[in-house]
Amino acid sequence: MFYIEIFFSFLVTVGFAILFNVRGKFIIYSGVGGAISWFFYLIFKEQGYQVSSCYLLATLITSLYCEIVARKIKTTVPTLLIAALIPLAPGGGIYYTMLHLLNNQYKLSLLKGAETLVLAGAMALGVIIGMSFSKIFFRLKKI
Repeated sequence: MFYIEIFFSFLVTVGFAILFNVRGKFIIYSGVGGAISWFFYLIFKEQGYQVSSCYLLATLITSLYCEIVARKIKTTVPTLLIAALIPLAPGGGIYYTMLHLLNNQYKLSLLKGAETLVLAGAMALGVIIGMSFSKIFFRLKKI
């Protein structure tokens, strides 16, 4: 079952990479990043981690992957990272927040909105930590 989800996360990421005007071989690297992000999310979820922790750790690993690959293939990190994080994007949470809001279910809307903000914050924190680790690593490597 994991294989199907990982394969489709690769395809979805490739689709968004094309939509975001990523060119050539960078599309495949973005797709691999998307597959990696979803793979690690599923692994951490299977291990019993909280959803926010799964998002943080999967984003951190994906960020490190994109930092390393971007240096190897000589491109910018956002070229790979933005599309690679699409499988983790909390779009469903945003949808349900608005749905509850439109149905005058304010308490549910607030709860779902707060949950979505926590997931988005975990993703942002994962990117920041990944970028910081890679900068420290590559600076120490030059010494």
